[in-house]
Amino acid sequence: MKLAVPLLFLLLATPLAQAAFSPDFVVKSDDVTVLMAADGKNPDNRKAWINDHRRLQVKDWPVGGQTTWEVEVAESGDYSINVLFNHGVQADLHISLSCGASRCESRSQRGRGQDWRRHSLNGTLPLTKGKQTLTLQITAPEGSPAEKLELLSIELVRPEVQRRQHEAALRMRSEADTQWFRNANYGLMLHWTSEVTPRHGAPKPYNEAVRDFDLQTFVRQVVRSGAKFVTLTTSHGQMFFPAPLRSLDKILPGRTSERDLVGEVADALNAQGIRLMLYYHLGANSDATWQQASGFFKTDTTEFWNNWTAVIAEAGARYGNKLAGWWFDDGTANYYYRSAPWERLASVAKAGNPKRLICFNPWILPSATEFQDYLAGEGNTDPTLGGGLKPGDHGRISSGAYAGLQASAAIVMEGDWNHTKRDTEIGPPKMKLEQLQSTLSRFQALENVLMFNCEIYQDGTMSPATVELLHSLNQASGATAR
Repeated sequence: MKLAVPLLFLLLATPLAQAAFSPDFVVKSDDVTVLMAADGKNPDNRKAWINDHRRLQVKDWPVGGQTTWEVEVAESGDYSINVLFNHGVQADLHISLSCGASRCESRSQRGRGQDWRRHSLNGTLPLTKGKQTLTLQITAPEGSPAEKLELLSIELVRPEVQRRQHEAALRMRSEADTQWFRNANYGLMLHWTSEVTPRHGAPKPYNEAVRDFDLQTFVRQVVRSGAKFVTLTTSHGQMFFPAPLRSLDKILPGRTSERDLVGEVADALNAQGIRLMLYYHLGANSDATWQQASGFFKTDTTEFWNNWTAVIAEAGARYGNKLAGWWFDDGTANYYYRSAPWERLASVAKAGNPKRLICFNPWILPSATEFQDYLAGEGNTDPTLGGGLKPGDHGRISSGAYAGLQASAAIVMEGDWNHTKRDTEIGPPKMKLEQLQSTLSRFQALENVLMFNCEIYQDGTMSPATVELLHSLNQASGATAR
């Protein structure tokens, strides 16, 4: 999600009066249907606490209350139900979803602080084709103190569809090559975007900035840092891509570059034994032109996902084995509320390289889908993930909201994810060498893969102080992968 602290505070403190995306409320028979708490009728008309293009949880949802949705069931049948919520209250909870006289329910045992869950209700809920009212209730035992929780959504899926998708996701995941990822000493994440600024002076137009990107210095700094992979940002905030992509030009001309910087970076890094991954963001309110052109807020998401798959497929096919992975941002905060066609998106993201790793960043929320290989781990400094990753798991999360995924984490090295302030030097690293060593050691012990987000100037250079600190870290940690 890439939120600075002030924006995060705003996100949690400012209710949005009206969301820009309106779902169709159709319960599909052939895929997972997501119904966001934000789109239902909540106790006391509680709204989602949200900012920008994201749709997140309803905070302060009172235990003992209920949320309802008016839906259109596409096909009669029995549906399995998942409830996504943060069981941070000190009581067992009884959860039920009803439609008319039919109901499915179960108990969720008390949590411990931040405890996001995708909780499956027992049995199935029979739904009849046509208009129906669904009612979710969450209650605590009589006599429990009044408490509030965070409610994100419910999911409805036919059991046979759920089984087929689960098996397909595991097959796809089994082809992904996570061994090199775990063997990496650590990686870099670099937000080189249309909004990044130079050390001094006014920023260049995007195409000129791509043209003048100092590849030689960039590669030299990456090599000296000791990183074994780089996650390079393409789009973030604004939709631009540093390569000539016909698919993107067809949607919105003027957002690509003549120079294939991605290809050049991939070749140069691969020659040094360093792998390239790409960060991609699907769009934000800071780029209304892209939102309009791409169909970003249309209730019928067909056009939007067609545009997404066209861009990702072209890039994946072009770079093939040179592209080791994708880091898709806002997976749970942005893709999810559109009931994204996850199997299709994941298949397209692996075009040209079935071993390619992909993730859909959940931020602190549960994973949006099983159709991914690793956890983004944005801002996570706990290598155990609250106990979900243990010695002997070999980097594969064994329990909790991210079970089954390869663990990784992306943490900020300096002041922010991006360097966007004009005429400003990149600040000093937040951690000293000893603290970095301790952090890296704790993550490596669990085979949880760290990537350090370093600010970068528009000319493609990083802070020499940060590079030298990472060089020292690399030497201290043995200078070789595990």
